[in-house]
Amino acid sequence: MASNQVTQENVAEVAARFLKLYTGAISDILDKNGYRNQALPYYITPFTRANRVAGIAFTGQGYPCADPSHDDTPTRLKILDGITPGTVSVWATGGSLDCAHWGEIMSTAVYQRGCTGAVVDGGVRDVDFINAMNYPVFAKFKSSASSVGRWDIMDCQVVIRIGNTIIRPGDFVFGDIDGVVIVPQEITLDVLVAAEDIFERESGMRAELRRGVSVTEAYAKYGSL
Repeated sequence: MASNQVTQENVAEVAARFLKLYTGAISDILDKNGYRNQALPYYITPFTRANRVAGIAFTGQGYPCADPSHDDTPTRLKILDGITPGTVSVWATGGSLDCAHWGEIMSTAVYQRGCTGAVVDGGVRDVDFINAMNYPVFAKFKSSASSVGRWDIMDCQVVIRIGNTIIRPGDFVFGDIDGVVIVPQEITLDVLVAAEDIFERESGMRAELRRGVSVTEAYAKYGSL
């Protein structure tokens, strides 16, 4: 595959094209090209009614803490103010399980800066408020507990890991009802074109099958998917 990256200039167009597809097609293309750890763990699913997201990864890293006096608000605000348009906010939490790592205020803040959604290896709260915004948030669980004194944000725009997937700033994030897949930035456009081809051929095969054509005949016409 040739090198093709997404930039601030073309991200809206690329995201719109991804949103016409589905994560299974993207994951299949990545598998066929040797990228077999790009689908995030099964438990990262949409917790909002808006369940499709696409954009450039804007990464964040945090870790559990056990000191109620800890308050990462200054770091949090600085990071939220630094998010750029066309991105998806992607967070690794260091295994934290006892609080929400994302909520309505954070969603509102990044939405205003053009961030298209959030993917969090942790908890989300304020879901009713986020749903009112029609904003997509993918997470691991729901929790009403504040992260203050339980979890500290440490850094942003660093390489992070969720499950077996390494996510680098600039990788492309695509999520739908089936989960989230991460496309390495250097092959994003090649993967997109290949997935669009699969989608078109699958649509043709689907139409043939609905007309009563046998699977063997349809497969012979549209080839390996």
